[in-house]
Amino acid sequence: MISYWQNSYDIICASLLEHLQLIGLALLCSVPFAFLFVFIISNTKIFGKLIMFMLVIIYCVPSIALFSLLIPLFGLGKTTAVIGLTAYNQILLVRSITSAKAAISSDIDESAKGLGLSGSSRFFAIDFPLMLPYLISGLRIVTVSTAGIATIAALINAGGLGQILFDGMRMNSIPKIITAIILISGLSLILNAALEYFEKKAVSFATGSYSSMGI
Repeated sequence: MISYWQNSYDIICASLLEHLQLIGLALLCSVPFAFLFVFIISNTKIFGKLIMFMLVIIYCVPSIALFSLLIPLFGLGKTTAVIGLTAYNQILLVRSITSAKAAISSDIDESAKGLGLSGSSRFFAIDFPLMLPYLISGLRIVTVSTAGIATIAALINAGGLGQILFDGMRMNSIPKIITAIILISGLSLILNAALEYFEKKAVSFATGSYSSMGI
């Protein structure tokens, strides 16, 4: 193991950076689309139900099958991987955004209007703090999910840590397999812990106990 790490340090670092790049690009594309879908769903019942149905169907398709379906359209590589990951993320993000919106009751809005708050003031002072925990929670789940599914993207030449894993499986190389498992699992745990930290801070902020936590 130590010998492999010493001899392949540059490859391991490059694969880790590629994996992070896949995650970052997928999230960067996923969030705007999710908000767009929520807007459509909120304003058109027929299209809203159809969109939700399609997003659920996409999420149920195995990742390797979805990537395979996209290859004839976008070819091999990162573009196909990012599109596939973005598609997978939609149902989780749409549900978290919908839950965040549901956290704002009509009574809260009426009370805010009674205090004379404008639309923008009401959003930043009341609505956004209440929505934030739900939004970060959804983002946390999606980020961890993306980190795992991005491993499969190596099969379509998108790079990442999956490349080390599948190379190890083809070559029956235990050091490669263990290294990939450690890095993929460790990365997921770190991302989850970081976003969980911010989620707890968001809950404290929403409940008004933010200042009492020493921040």
